[in-house]
Amino acid sequence: MAIQLFKGSCHCGAISFSFEGEPVTKGVRCNCSFCSRRGTLLHLVPPDSQFKMEAKEGALGMYQFGPKRAKHYFCRNCGNHTFAETTRQPGSRIVNLGCVTGVDSAALETVLFDGKTLL
Repeated sequence: MAIQLFKGSCHCGAISFSFEGEPVTKGVRCNCSFCSRRGTLLHLVPPDSQFKMEAKEGALGMYQFGPKRAKHYFCRNCGNHTFAETTRQPGSRIVNLGCVTGVDSAALETVLFDGKTLL
């Protein structure tokens, strides 16, 4: 499959990101208490994907809970969750597919990740 450039942002545009990867054909739905309340569809971006992020000064917020294995990043202006980092996949990012331009997260196959049990 051809590698393509994906771009995304929060709702207000204060945080933007990009990464390279194969076409997105499915998304991951995590059932941990945080992800299930947000209802986001996620995609793992590996370390070699050239992930780049830009944020206006003061816009990038970070939230951790429980064992603090993940860093969940969000926009302090609009509240939109954009991406996360986790110690389970060092160097990788987990992006919110709802923030990625040109990806219809509602049309993707969904895979369940049992984050509830793993915490």
